Amino acid sequence: MNSKLNMFIFDFDETLSVRSSAIHIEELAYDKQKLNLDDINNRYEKLHHCWNIRMNEVHECLAQQGIQTEQLIETFRTIELSPGVNELFHNIFINNGRIVVMSNACDLVIKECLHAQNLLQYVYKIESNPVRQIYPIIIIDEYEKPLQTICKICEPNLCKGSIIDKYRDKNKYDQIIFIGDGDNDVCAALHLNKNDIAFAKYDEKDNTKIYPILSSSSTITYRQFWNSLNIVWNKYDRKRAQEIGPDRACAEWLLRCGGSVRFKNWGTFISNNNALPTGAPGQFKIEEIRAIKACITSEGFAYLDGLTDLKKIHLEKCDQINDSSIARCNKIKDTLESITLIDLIQISENGLAYLAGLTNLKHIILTHLPSVKHREAVLKLLKNELPRCTINYDDKHPSSKELKEK
Repeated sequence: MNSKLNMFIFDFDETLSVRSSAIHIEELAYDKQKLNLDDINNRYEKLHHCWNIRMNEVHECLAQQGIQTEQLIETFRTIELSPGVNELFHNIFINNGRIVVMSNACDLVIKECLHAQNLLQYVYKIESNPVRQIYPIIIIDEYEKPLQTICKICEPNLCKGSIIDKYRDKNKYDQIIFIGDGDNDVCAALHLNKNDIAFAKYDEKDNTKIYPILSSSSTITYRQFWNSLNIVWNKYDRKRAQEIGPDRACAEWLLRCGGSVRFKNWGTFISNNNALPTGAPGQFKIEEIRAIKACITSEGFAYLDGLTDLKKIHLEKCDQINDSSIARCNKIKDTLESITLIDLIQISENGLAYLAGLTNLKHIILTHLPSVKHREAVLKLLKNELPRCTINYDDKHPSSKELKEK
């Protein structure tokens, strides 16, 4: 059984970008009156209602004023993106998510903008109106050919809901997360399943730009968005664990959150969902866990329940791990032999005290735990309760090579 992926579908204009790409293009006009935006918008709203036709008219008017294609493309490359997009795309990519940009703009605008920001490498697919011709003037075709007439919410040249259905029909994605500005995104939100998520992005500096996609959706900034996903990804899925077995379910959780696992009798760690072995539930047993700068939380530690062969845990630079996370390691106290805790800002002496109950431990490595205020007291406790365990509490212990890579 192949592990499924999370699909992230982003609107572009006023979601990934701060302003609509059309505004950037229209500002190139030397003579605003000759651009005839009132006439162009009137035909768009009352006649054809196709965004690509509207923009083709804008391009034609700009060409008549001497605006060259090269100037348009350079403008695409300077479109300002919303704060946090770079980090967000990188986080989704390293956590094995697929990114799709779905927009009524055009594929050339999106490609040039993201390429200039070094973000195109993270994008799996762009679903937008295709550019048929660039010189001597940019001409945009319709995404839908022939024009769609079924959806009355979306424009005839592109239905966002049908695009979401297309990805769901492939049955490769465990969850679809849609992020839009709410304006012209209602159809997309209506095509989500109960396990999917819709977010409406807003600008913290301009609270007038809040467009809730649906009453059940969240308005959210990208700074909040990643934290919200952490909650979703760490939620324990008991049904999934029963279906595929605790080891496979635990592996999916860790990889989803940016960690890695090593199975028993396997020499290498796995950090990509596609590399997980297939087989009957219980066939592959997790022997070692590494979470380095991963987004795991204490709630996700429920996935340790049922693991029978886990011997080593390495947790490093995971800012959401707290004392209760260590308490939940009690589930694997009979097998756990080694635990490493490095640079965990929320772990205090109370959390370290839970290690005393892991009576099978042979090795403990502790370093850079700023919330531990009584180091000597907790060391005395651990040495008394775990006399056969080697305990190394040294703040000079080096960081892992993976941390530097991340």
